[in-house]
Amino acid sequence: MHIVLLILKILLIIVLSIIGLVLLLALLVLFAPVRYKMYVRKQDDIWAKLTARWLGFVLCFKLVYDQGEGLNYRLRLFGGTLFGSEKKEPRRGKKSARPADDYDDNSIEAGNLDTDIDNTANNIEDIENTTEEDLEFERDFPSADSEDREFLLEDKEFEKKTEGIFGKIGRKIDSLCKHIADKYKNISEKVSGLKKKKDGYTKLVNNVRTKEAFRVAKVQLIALLKHLKPSVLKGQITYGTGDPASTGQNLGYMSVLFPLYYDHIDITPDFENEILEGDFMMKGWIMVWSVVWCVLKVIWNKNVKITISRFKKISGGN
Repeated sequence: MHIVLLILKILLIIVLSIIGLVLLLALLVLFAPVRYKMYVRKQDDIWAKLTARWLGFVLCFKLVYDQGEGLNYRLRLFGGTLFGSEKKEPRRGKKSARPADDYDDNSIEAGNLDTDIDNTANNIEDIENTTEEDLEFERDFPSADSEDREFLLEDKEFEKKTEGIFGKIGRKIDSLCKHIADKYKNISEKVSGLKKKKDGYTKLVNNVRTKEAFRVAKVQLIALLKHLKPSVLKGQITYGTGDPASTGQNLGYMSVLFPLYYDHIDITPDFENEILEGDFMMKGWIMVWSVVWCVLKVIWNKNVKITISRFKKISGGN
């Protein structure tokens, strides 16, 4: 009895240890941040580098892009490479098992002999087939000669006559009318269905629950963007299209995002030359739990669930 209790105790310790390791790993995945750095430079060509690390050296991803050399990337786990880009060696052609010069005259003669034998067998088979056809004709028509074969075997006059030109035209017109009627019916059904869907979508958008669902999604999206915002962002860009009017117009478009980069990225316009040069550096960290929590808040919201269900019903989904 003591031995059984000892075995059960050991098994319980092993099971609890496994559960504890799984929980520890899950907590590390959710709460240990992924730290990243990215640098991009644009002069004559483009050069960029990105690194992302989780728990220091445990999981590391590196990506380097050079416009001249292409893209290189590598993912490492505890210093060992899981996968990455590699230079491909040129493929070598397969050598033939036996050169053509190795065939001797004996093999050629043997091949010719086999060909003659096959031709002779085919000729004998043709003679046998012809003989069987002649015997069958003589048996069915004992008083007829072989020259009367066409007279006795062919009865084209009694075969079904081909359709005339007017019959073909009438059949095509009938088929065209049926096709137009079917098309009109399908289009009418689609238009009616689209009108019903339009009315359903209009009611769905104006519904109170839908507006509340959009509000929840907007709040969580803003929170997620704040979390994903890099802690360090700095750079300088020189931009110009060569045309003062279009350069000023594009700078006006960029000013919409000015609150996001005004204190981090310096944009210098060039109203005379067509140019796009500069660089920027970005650092930050991402916690998986923060992303998951924002998504769960949206998915678990009652108004979001009802809105998704109504949208599927209007769209014809399950």
